[in-house]
Amino acid sequence: MDKMSTEQKILQRMDQENTGSIFINADFLDIAKSNTLRKSLKRLVDDNKITRILDGMYTKLEFSRLLNKQIYPSPVSVAHAIARKFNWYIFPSKNTALNMVGLSTQISNTYEFLSDGPYRNYTYINSEIIFKKSANKKIKIDSDSLVTLVVALDSYGKSNINLKEINIITSYIIENKITIKILEQNKTIPGWMYQLISDILKREAEK
Repeated sequence: MDKMSTEQKILQRMDQENTGSIFINADFLDIAKSNTLRKSLKRLVDDNKITRILDGMYTKLEFSRLLNKQIYPSPVSVAHAIARKFNWYIFPSKNTALNMVGLSTQISNTYEFLSDGPYRNYTYINSEIIFKKSANKKIKIDSDSLVTLVVALDSYGKSNINLKEINIITSYIIENKITIKILEQNKTIPGWMYQLISDILKREAEK
């Protein structure tokens, strides 16, 4: 049986994940050495078998039958891939978090994240992804979705949350698969937020 080429091994690994997942060079370092890997990835891009998102970041684009076109990963997904590439811990700024959760309807093409890395600015399609260095150490939560919700709730304020906001938050929790288990693993979040999310999860479980 013929041995698989480096390109075939890369494609096989990408096919094991959901279409649209973003990969970085480090995800393939067990397949080939850096120089060989770069050449193989370039060939795959040149052959239109994969798409280069940013330097050292690749994906197999998802095709939307509804829109009849290929869909690029979201700027938020790209931001997290960048953070993974450089081993940064990131969380969204207040305005970005509010937009991601749906508590703000203000349209913006700028996605701002705070991180323990340096200041960086990336242009991705028609969006701008900005990383700002932050000394904030208090937000250490093992769930990107929950971090985003905590930042959004902190910005929105407890006194401003009514039925409309609860419905929006509920949709976000369901869509992003925030569970009781995830919540229980992160009990350091402010008490009122913990109670709000816990109550929503309990109501959904009873339906």
